[in-house]
Parts: sequence; C-alpha cells; structure tokens
Amino acid sequence: MKKVKPMLLNSQDTVTNNKDWIYEPKYDGIRLLVGNKYSYTRHGTITTNRFPELHIQHDVLLDGELIAPGTDAPDNFEGAMSRFSGNKEQPIYFMAFDILSYKNESISRYPLEERKGLLTEVLAKINSPYIHLVPYIHTEGKSLFNLIKDNNMEGIVTKRLGSTYMPGKRTDNWRKIINWSYHDCVVSKITFEPLTVQLKSVEGNYIGSVKLGFTTDIKNELFSRTPPYLCKVKARGWTNSGKLRTPLIYSIEKSDQLD
Repeated sequence: MKKVKPMLLNSQDTVTNNKDWIYEPKYDGIRLLVGNKYSYTRHGTITTNRFPELHIQHDVLLDGELIAPGTDAPDNFEGAMSRFSGNKEQPIYFMAFDILSYKNESISRYPLEERKGLLTEVLAKINSPYIHLVPYIHTEGKSLFNLIKDNNMEGIVTKRLGSTYMPGKRTDNWRKIINWSYHDCVVSKITFEPLTVQLKSVEGNYIGSVKLGFTTDIKNELFSRTPPYLCKVKARGWTNSGKLRTPLIYSIEKSDQLD
C-alpha cells in the first residue's frame, strides 16, 4: 500500500462571501484517509483494525474526518480520540470531503468541482451507514459560519473552485476559519522551558494551560509581570472535563487589578 499525504490548510481570520469559492463545515475529529481496504491518519498511522466500520472494498481513496457524535454539537473530539485509543463502544462516522483516486487512477489533478461530483457518485455506490458526504455551498460563507456558530461546531473550510488536490502541501487554496470562543481569564502561574501559562477563571477555578501560540508582544508581557493578572483568551470551546480546549492568549490587561 502506498500512503498518500493529505493536502493541508492555511488559516484565515475573516469569513467572506466569494463566488469563486465553496464553503463546508469543519468537523472536529481525526483526519483520515480511507479506501482500498485500508485507513490511516494524516501522519501515516494505520487504523484499519481500529475502525472496521470503514472497511471499503471499492478501488477508491477518500479524504475526510473521523468523528464521534456529540450531544451539544454534531461531533465530539474527545469521543473520536476515545475510539482511536481503543474504546470500541464509541460509535463513529467518516465525513468524506474529497476523493484522491478511483478505479486505480489518481484524480488529484482534477479540479475541485469535478472531484466533488465524483465523490458524490462514489459514496452512493459505497452506500455505507458509516460514511457520509461533507455538505458544501457556493458563495455564502457568512451564512454557513453563522450556522456553524449556532451548532457549536469548530469552524468552516473554504476551498477555491478549479483547484487541484496537492498531496502533502499547504496552500491558500484551502483555508480554515475557526469558530473561536472568547474568555476573560487569570494568569495564575508561569513556568519556563517550555513556556507554559496556567489559567484560572475569574472565579478562581483552574481551566487549562497555554503552551503554544505566544506572540513576541505577549511573551514580553509575560516575562515582565508577576502573576496573578488578567488576560483575554480564545479557545476551541471546552473539553468534557471543563477545561478550555487549545487556548491562546491574545491580549493581557495592563492593570494588575483582578476586580
């Protein structure tokens, strides 16, 4: 089996409406390539035996996201990771958004809209209750993003019409826009090597740690101040245990007053 590295996404801060792009939900799970009797992660880890529901006999290779159904959202990242770690009781689905090969032919050079059309046809033939098509719309990115926020989903992905699939490459043809949540927090403790900032809520409860994404200005503020003090944080929502998920500090209050 020859593994294909998936195409990667750049980031974009603002949501647009553009007739030359399509917009689709960004599901919160594990990136997976499925087909030709195998499945594997974006890093090449074989997962065929972990996810027997996704066994496909057809000569096809699909790109998509393994998700676990959530309660407050259509997906739950911790559920997906639980299944990946061996919890066979956790139900899963595969949300397919692209097709890389079909009938022993690479179709990565086909334009996006042709691949999407073929993907729809192939999924109808596979007809699996565990494998579904990621929906998408043309032009109306802002409307989709509002729907994503209403349903507590991770964000959206925007893709340029006419673009080819570029295995292993990160280009501006695919861009993710995250549905961040914003929080007032307290920097309660700082440790170094590596730089780690422990966060508490303004009520005094520990709600997670920041380990990545420090800008130069934020680092200078952290190095020149003694906790506790207020900061503003954005995160990808909350974990099941009540911690902020992948929090990032985007500003620090100038005042040391906590009230």
